Amino acid sequence: MDKAALIVNLDKKEAFTVAERAIEWFEERNKEFLIEEHAALQLSQKNREADYERIKNEADYIIIIGGDGTFLHTSHHFIGSDLPLLGINVGHLGFLTDVETNELTKALEMIDNNNYNIEKRMMLQTEHYREEEKINSSYALNDYVINRDPDSQMLKIELYINKELVNNFRGDGLIIATPTGSTAYSLSAGGPIINPRQIQAILITPICPHNLHLRPMVISDQEEIRIKVDSDGRSVKGCADGRQKNEIIPGDEIYISGADKELSIIKLPDRTFYTIVKEKMNLA
Repeated sequence: MDKAALIVNLDKKEAFTVAERAIEWFEERNKEFLIEEHAALQLSQKNREADYERIKNEADYIIIIGGDGTFLHTSHHFIGSDLPLLGINVGHLGFLTDVETNELTKALEMIDNNNYNIEKRMMLQTEHYREEEKINSSYALNDYVINRDPDSQMLKIELYINKELVNNFRGDGLIIATPTGSTAYSLSAGGPIINPRQIQAILITPICPHNLHLRPMVISDQEEIRIKVDSDGRSVKGCADGRQKNEIIPGDEIYISGADKELSIIKLPDRTFYTIVKEKMNLA
């Protein structure tokens, strides 16, 4: 992988400091690299600016400098492209951006020496139907979340798996997550941690269910989920990876399954999933 592209969170001051260190490393070694056009302007690197289309066509790998939110937002530009992404963490937890800023040089040198792994992460594909017509579709690396409006009553949710009614419950919502997303919102709602490097599965986590016996479920990525939601007439939102939001009204149906596209992520061989969990959850 000879040519990198830098994508930088413009709202984080530390991200620019890290980007400048990366630029210095590339320039000292006379390596080619691109910078996403908005960041290039602020970094005074106009000669290296590139839009996402040029990055997809010319870069060999992508370095994302920001937090997990930056990584999620950026990843949607590269779904199914086979371009691997490396996340440098200037956020808080950093499960997706698991390389810390003090490890930047080490990470770049390991990539330069072909000492890295590329993981293929599964995605979710969501289709939203209204009166038997598809009105929206989306991909999610972490999760698809159905959530009620803060001042509305609990939702009535019907959950089907492979056309079979599995549960009918009331609660604040429902999280459908990938193993990658098991350490995100689903974990906060009481869901289990799933190793995304070893397991392909779909995690179903209710949000504050009224039925106290209801627990998260882990199903095969080959199964199909169908969800029907009824509310008191107020707003219900469906959201893929916290960014693609759509309104759900009574009678709508949401179909969710493992996607036909994946995302490639660069991982350093000396950092296992369990090492990262231990570090990020302050167990060390």
